[in-house]
Amino acid sequence: MKQTDPLQNGTPLALMTDRQFFHCLKEHGPMTRAAIAKKTGISRPTISESAQRLEKSGLVVETSRKTKNKQGRAGVIYEINAAKGLTLAIAIDVKQIQLRLTDLSLKVIRDQCFYIDPAWQQAELAEAILRFIRLAVQDQSSPLLAIGVSVAVPVNSQTGEILALPYSKFSIIHGINFKALLEEHFACPVTLDNDVNWATLAEKSLGIAKNVSDFVFIYFGEGIGAGIYLDNHLIRGSTGISGEIGHIMVNNKENLQDFVSNHHLQQALEEGVDLSGHPAISQIGSTLATIAAVINPKMFVLGGPMTKYPQFIPAIIKQIQPQLFNKVSFIPSNAPNYAPLNGVQAGTYELALSSFGLPSPPEAE
Repeated sequence: MKQTDPLQNGTPLALMTDRQFFHCLKEHGPMTRAAIAKKTGISRPTISESAQRLEKSGLVVETSRKTKNKQGRAGVIYEINAAKGLTLAIAIDVKQIQLRLTDLSLKVIRDQCFYIDPAWQQAELAEAILRFIRLAVQDQSSPLLAIGVSVAVPVNSQTGEILALPYSKFSIIHGINFKALLEEHFACPVTLDNDVNWATLAEKSLGIAKNVSDFVFIYFGEGIGAGIYLDNHLIRGSTGISGEIGHIMVNNKENLQDFVSNHHLQQALEEGVDLSGHPAISQIGSTLATIAAVINPKMFVLGGPMTKYPQFIPAIIKQIQPQLFNKVSFIPSNAPNYAPLNGVQAGTYELALSSFGLPSPPEAE
């Protein structure tokens, strides 16, 4: 592989070298500078300079172990400094709050789930989330570097403003700006997006769509939503509500998610009945066929709690196939219940690294 050298210290190329060094450790575990140079194709002197910068920042440390090369000299083995800081990912939906605390080496310190009391009001929900975060980090000596939040409602990811849509089933979350709230209470950067967008990014970075540039993630649960990923970019739209297909009106009184609920699809799944001709499956199939015609994705990734029932996805495929103009794959998510949490964890980690000056990769990576 051709050896490449960045420009002088502090340049964008030097920062990208630091990131490649760091991500070698993230992906492969403790390594020597020679091994990192071989993996990345970057020259050994350049990798040595990067090691000095990353050690100075505290992001990597030397281990107590040594390795010997052919000349018998001991080689320094580097690893990510787990004690440098923590990241916290939170996924909030209608029924529960999932929380995952990790250190900088991605070791999970806490993975917890709290149920939302149906009697809670807006202020009680906000206070409960603050309390759960304080409990999660109270015995930790490392600082909290970043917090990421996934919410089961449309949101402006830049401002943190919740976008209240008609017929929302999660109205107690409306009016809470988690970005402003958590930045004020925990003095660290906060990233925020809706759950389906996070799940879509998880499928791209970690899941079944890793090598696909054009796909749509569909979430089937308490609500129904889509994450649209085209030309290696997540499409959010001008106000952040792209993909809110559950709110598409299917008749004069019902949107898609209410139609599905009112026709008792969940009950049919639990009872294992034949879904052929089921009105909810027919309507879902028509909606996905329309999306396929308009967007022309290579793949639909299907996730959410409903997809765990074995008859669900085959029934959708059977319904939709006659309506398609082009071949489209329908693939179940590898993490149907945890995709939003996995996505927000990855996004929070990137936010933490950016605070140390390491540039975030483009979404295409």
